[in-house]
Amino acid sequence: MATKEEHIMMVAEKLFASYGYNGTSVRDIAAKAKVNVSMISYYFGSKENLLEELFKWRMEEGLNFTKIIYENSDLSEIEKFDTFIDVYVGRIQKLRDFFLLVHTQQIISQNKNIHNFLKDFKVSYIEINQNVVESGLASGLFTKRPSYHLMQCTITGTIFNALKGMNIYKEYLKQNKPYFDEKLYESQYFEEAATHVKTIVRALVGYNEQ
Repeated sequence: MATKEEHIMMVAEKLFASYGYNGTSVRDIAAKAKVNVSMISYYFGSKENLLEELFKWRMEEGLNFTKIIYENSDLSEIEKFDTFIDVYVGRIQKLRDFFLLVHTQQIISQNKNIHNFLKDFKVSYIEINQNVVESGLASGLFTKRPSYHLMQCTITGTIFNALKGMNIYKEYLKQNKPYFDEKLYESQYFEEAATHVKTIVRALVGYNEQ
């Protein structure tokens, strides 16, 4: 169950994604969260601090999932990448408001703390990818050493852009598939996106299927 702070952040997340950071007031957040403005001030101090805490919370959550997968000795290196991708796709689907917010903040934010959060977390993901690949190379499971930062861009960027283009591609597919199933579209779409990225990762690391 979410804490009071988490509840407020989740409400703010939806409002920021829908109306923009500047288009959302603390009063809007308080009204939607059914709390007093003073409670938001008590927990966060300001709207900007609330946004910073939201970013930290979501990014730490994602990195913790990744670390748990990385430290799982029962998984081979390729299984770790497959699981990284599946978890990221699941989070994109579940937390699309946050990921769309990340995109807008990267474009318009002057908040140095958020800029530094994003930079530090990206570096952490790159280092984990590097460690997994180097382990796979040592064991003979992988045969290629990719550019680690571009590999991370490929994984996150492809899936994120799939999210952003989902409705556009939906219209395209409806015109080109005679038996288009709208109810199953989203789940199949993200499943295909995950499979696509897994195929790319296998090519990048020279996966030697044994």
